[in-house]
Amino acid sequence: MTTAQRPDLRRALRLGGLPCLWLAFAVMMVRNYLGDPYDPSLEGSAAYGHNQAGALLQGLGLSLSELIIISGILRPWSYDRSWGRGIAASAILLPSTALAILSMMHSGGVFALHALWLIIILVGVLALTIVSTVASRTRG
Repeated sequence: MTTAQRPDLRRALRLGGLPCLWLAFAVMMVRNYLGDPYDPSLEGSAAYGHNQAGALLQGLGLSLSELIIISGILRPWSYDRSWGRGIAASAILLPSTALAILSMMHSGGVFALHALWLIIILVGVLALTIVSTVASRTRG
């Protein structure tokens, strides 16, 4: 790969990374829901660990709205050592991730995948913030 091609690859990863990750999680959510659809005959503790009614639409809607919000904060098309954006995104993701982890207790796979989505995004944003902070300090 030549030096001229690297910026194009970096730009493609920067712009398409989050949407592609969301698409992969959306496919996993759909597959999980199709494999374990809502069963109204399950009551009480028998329903634990199974998807609830509307879980797929909730999981897809929440994760899509989170993608839009985080993309709006990070603005990957203009991100250049912007550690402040990473801190702002982390401040929003941290309580959301904690709430998602707590809400997945006794829920089905769709909500577990939603929590995993948030954990991966939070870890990525924290890593991005650290790298951006170091880069801004070393380059001035």
